[in-house]
Amino acid sequence: MRHRLLLGAVLALLALPATGHAKTGGAPTGGASYGATPPRLVASRFTLTPRAVAPGAALRIRYRIDGTRRKVRARVDILPVGSQQPAARIRVGWRRSGRTLTRMWKVQLAPGDYVARLHAVDPRGRTLRRTAHASGRSALTVTQPAPVPAPLAPVVGSGRFPVQGAYTYGDRFGVKRGTATHRGQDILAASGTPVVTPRAGVVSWRAYQAQGAGNYVVIDADDGRDFVFMHLLDGSVTVDKEATVSAGQVIGQVGQTGDATAPHLHFEIWPTGWYSSKDSQPVDPMPDLQAWAAAG
Repeated sequence: MRHRLLLGAVLALLALPATGHAKTGGAPTGGASYGATPPRLVASRFTLTPRAVAPGAALRIRYRIDGTRRKVRARVDILPVGSQQPAARIRVGWRRSGRTLTRMWKVQLAPGDYVARLHAVDPRGRTLRRTAHASGRSALTVTQPAPVPAPLAPVVGSGRFPVQGAYTYGDRFGVKRGTATHRGQDILAASGTPVVTPRAGVVSWRAYQAQGAGNYVVIDADDGRDFVFMHLLDGSVTVDKEATVSAGQVIGQVGQTGDATAPHLHFEIWPTGWYSSKDSQPVDPMPDLQAWAAAG
């Protein structure tokens, strides 16, 4: 009887499933494949905007690096197309992973086509190279800088000198007057000296300014420019707003009205119209005045 019980126990132990190093013959189930190492870093985003920039313009670099490391060190290499030598290297430094980050950079490259590459490394030295597209390249074009327009040459045309009598020149265009800049040319003459319009046109403004121009007239001339006459003598203005005038027509007399210390005509020329826009500005009238004076 004892021998039968002992034999039964031994047979029961032999019937249990094998453990340890026993092979099942099937593929493992669940979890990652045996022998595979999950990637430590992934550049999940890398964009450059705009893709075409002029030298010196701002370039926006947006990137995101995901992985198991909390911080990574990144840089962006910009290489001419067909070259392995970076033309520029933008060091981003240590940054948190798992976040979309932005870096602004002013382009200091010669015009041409480039490829941008993002390079990231974790603290243990594992590296990843990735560009914005599956092809491994992010295109960047640096355009030719826009040509600087040449300064406009003064427009000097035929016309009559505005002061019809003896005169001398006073303060010139551009001289400083405290915090302001003189915007015309002063022509000193005796009070009552006739003032004429150099060219034909239409009176676009007639008004009085006690603390500045005094009696003044603005004429939209037939060459597209505006002529401004200031400090005219009280009661001498002979034209009204919207009146048509001919070249050499008397419009007033030299005076001392407004902010003036002596009788004179303050004369201005506005190539694109008198305060016609925020960008309109007067120019030095001296070239025209000299040409008109020489023509008699």
